[in-house]
Amino acid sequence: MSIEGISGSLPYYSSGNARNSILASAGCKTVYEADPSAVIRKEEDGIVAKSHYTEDEALWNQYMKQYRDSLKIVDGKLVVNGDPRNVLLGKVSGEELEQYRLKLEQEGIGDEIDWRGVESDFKKMDVNFDNAGYLNTRIDYISSRYAVLKDRIEKNYSGDEKEQQLSKLNEIMDSTKKTIIDSYSDSVGNFYEEYGHSGTKKELAESLSRGIDQRVSQYTGHLQTSASYAGLGDTTAKWLQQDDGYMAARLREDMEAYGGTSAQAEESGYTLEDLETAGVYAAECRERLDNQGAFWSDNEERLGLDLAVQGMKTDYLANQGNLSGNMQNLLQDTFQNYKNKYVDLLEQTLKEKAKGFNTPMKTSINRENVAAVYEYTMNQYRQSGDILDAFTKGAKHARSMFETNFSDRAGSPGSYSAKYDWDNFFEQPKYAAVPKVDSMYEKYKNSINRFLGNMKSDSHEITRLFFNGPGDYGLNQFA
Repeated sequence: MSIEGISGSLPYYSSGNARNSILASAGCKTVYEADPSAVIRKEEDGIVAKSHYTEDEALWNQYMKQYRDSLKIVDGKLVVNGDPRNVLLGKVSGEELEQYRLKLEQEGIGDEIDWRGVESDFKKMDVNFDNAGYLNTRIDYISSRYAVLKDRIEKNYSGDEKEQQLSKLNEIMDSTKKTIIDSYSDSVGNFYEEYGHSGTKKELAESLSRGIDQRVSQYTGHLQTSASYAGLGDTTAKWLQQDDGYMAARLREDMEAYGGTSAQAEESGYTLEDLETAGVYAAECRERLDNQGAFWSDNEERLGLDLAVQGMKTDYLANQGNLSGNMQNLLQDTFQNYKNKYVDLLEQTLKEKAKGFNTPMKTSINRENVAAVYEYTMNQYRQSGDILDAFTKGAKHARSMFETNFSDRAGSPGSYSAKYDWDNFFEQPKYAAVPKVDSMYEKYKNSINRFLGNMKSDSHEITRLFFNGPGDYGLNQFA
């Protein structure tokens, strides 16, 4: 898993293997293409938080540190002071980079801790709706880095100097931990408070605090007991051993090879995996709320069907997502409140939009029709446990209901458009403007299958729930 949107998850160079390219190319013109925007991201974010921080990346990172004092970001723009040999605006030759690597191998980078680099790398660790799915990646990063730095301090320092170094490390860690907890609470925590769970914000924050401490303890303990991690000293260049970011990445890999970190939660708390899932769930619900409009203004049957799909995904996530009982209950209870508020907000939107027309416009939602389709579809799911089968049956039932009720709404705004959509719901219209476009049924089906595939995947990619309305699927999800 990578951290989206921060420097450590993005390439700083064009070559995937600088050293091999150097050795393979006789002339070896240029290996690294300097990317000013990447440098800006690096200088602003400063988080080399990859799951796999390679030797090539360590080399480039150390090379660029020579020019830190020459680089500043002013109003979002890169400002170069002095003469950093144009490495940012030009190119770095493979020969030069190779020479720098040889220099590092001969001289090392020193045993002193680069506190400026550590402080930079631990900045901007906010967790919000945009990146909640990377909560554990961030915690793994700071925990493994902390463990490596603490081990180095305990081995290389003594007396008052040791205490001063440990104090500085703990100060940075405590500040970063506070940033993660506060930002998560103010976004994700507030969402669950808003949807009927008073006190949940505090509970989530307390669980997150305990979870970070547990993760730090796990990495610290593993570093002390792992023979394979300790054995890296026999095969790793001295300068790489002195790069705590590089060694932290190796520690994460070693931990993963031994089965990874374990999920721990007290009886009344949540695991870190719970908290990440809660963040993803809240983010996608919030996105759906923010983007909802009058799309369903004359099609309550589709609204009921769409909410049923989200309800089935919620139930499946709660029961199949390897979550604690506390988190299962939180997600399922939240959805019931969310479902009702979603309809409330939609009705409010209709009333506000109606004020802009001289002719009477629809200002209310037929909640009985919404509930009828929703309950029918959910009952099919409860009987079979098959989301796709339940959706198919629910869609047929919804279309039948719409056709029965159509005579009562014919002529109202949007009614004929809704009828056209239902007439062609299960197959592409014969005279579709765009050929080979999936029917609405296929779009729903694709969304469901991608959700199920995501849930069953063993990869470390972020879980996606695909809560966006199906009207968005064709544009955004299946291009």
